[in-house]
Amino acid sequence: MRTNTWLAERLHTIHQQYFADVPIKNTIYVRFGRTSRTRLGSIISKPDKKHTLPVTYISINSLFKDEIVPEFVIDATLAHEFAHYTHGFHSPLEQLYEYPHRGDVVNKELRNREAGHLLKDQDGWLKSEYRNFLINHKML
Repeated sequence: MRTNTWLAERLHTIHQQYFADVPIKNTIYVRFGRTSRTRLGSIISKPDKKHTLPVTYISINSLFKDEIVPEFVIDATLAHEFAHYTHGFHSPLEQLYEYPHRGDVVNKELRNREAGHLLKDQDGWLKSEYRNFLINHKML
């Protein structure tokens, strides 16, 4: 069953496998967020009275709880959001770029970290299956 705990374990695996050199300097929560036709995931940070540094929240589209969605789609989404963290967006790390997506910096980061196969697999599934998936979930 896909739960927020399961997502946290997937993020931990993604961090260890592809981003082991990136320090986690604040608390990161990962969760299934709202459903969306177009947004696969998001990352934000918010101040928190219990923590010295702002807390980072990574949200994944709740439609991905459905086990029809391959794990590589979720892993690629988590890796994408963690690349933003790595680049200093919604994290205490130094911000490396002015804009989070300009110049294809996220995909370049993932390819440089040997995670390009996740992008390729995710893109293939999104192109071939996502429309029907959305129709079946009454999102189109």
